[in-house]
Amino acid sequence: MAQNDYMQVKDILNSTIQLKKKNKYQEAKNELQSALMDYPNNRYLKSSLADTMTRIGKMEEALRLADEVLNQKPGDSRALIVKGNVYFYKREYEKALDFFEQAELNNNSNYLTSRIIRTKIKLKEYEDALNLCQKELDEDPDNTSFQKLMGSIYEKMGENEKAAQYYDKYLDKKPEDEFAYKEKLKLKMKNKDPKKAVKELKAMLKVGDKNDNVFLHHLFAEKLEKIDKYEEAFKEYKKSLEIEPGNDFAIKQAGFSLYKMGEYERALDYLKEAFRNDPSDYYIKATLLSIFKKSGLIEEGIVFFKEIINHNQGYNKLWGTVKKLSKELGDKNDED
Repeated sequence: MAQNDYMQVKDILNSTIQLKKKNKYQEAKNELQSALMDYPNNRYLKSSLADTMTRIGKMEEALRLADEVLNQKPGDSRALIVKGNVYFYKREYEKALDFFEQAELNNNSNYLTSRIIRTKIKLKEYEDALNLCQKELDEDPDNTSFQKLMGSIYEKMGENEKAAQYYDKYLDKKPEDEFAYKEKLKLKMKNKDPKKAVKELKAMLKVGDKNDNVFLHHLFAEKLEKIDKYEEAFKEYKKSLEIEPGNDFAIKQAGFSLYKMGEYERALDYLKEAFRNDPSDYYIKATLLSIFKKSGLIEEGIVFFKEIINHNQGYNKLWGTVKKLSKELGDKNDED
């Protein structure tokens, strides 16, 4: 590559990095696609575009681009990380870990180490995750990313006091992190009577800017569900969606709350949206199946799952779900 071309590609990559930091993924995508018209074989641009595709949910396109890069340069760490992230999203954690560990042979970045740790947490390999995280903190005790991860690992291991200590360390430097604040509160309230926790959280949400913390609304909703107040929990998830429209967790949990109330058709709107956002979520799929059957909406279910298959490459396993519903419909028609 000529020097001028090299500098131009470098400028484009730096520009798109800044766009991604601001969550402007569509703009980053457009800029990278335009650049690839001029430099169609540039693997750095392809890797960056592949990463951008994962951020906007275009997983199969991300895999295609990553494979193109790996055909040009086997072992390219950026492309391997993309593949790891795709399989992490699809909840295929063993595959994700394999790609991350391959990438680690040529890349020892903090980002990659954190991805490996997060994947090991998902695989419940807590001791390995703990050791990796501790190694990073031994080298850099003030690294906030690994302090937060250490809190998460100890929380999963049930060592709540240690988890709280790490969240405290992290929040001393990152007090604006509303999710970590919620996790710290969740730990402190873990063994508290749910009714008392509900009372405390209700009072807390009336103070200052706490009412704008979506994660506090989620925690409040979870505690309300513990005492079977599903309608109130649903309202809290709705409030959080007013603050942060499109929050995947709130959409899913709102649907589950309605399902527990027996409000199946209301639940459908939320759970359909949640499954469109994440077609690999087994629990949403199982709940949707239950609703379609209980509500007699089997034909609607067949159409819905076919739509998911047609709009998302790599989810052909859902044909099994379509067959189950088709069989159910056939049995129902035979009875009629």
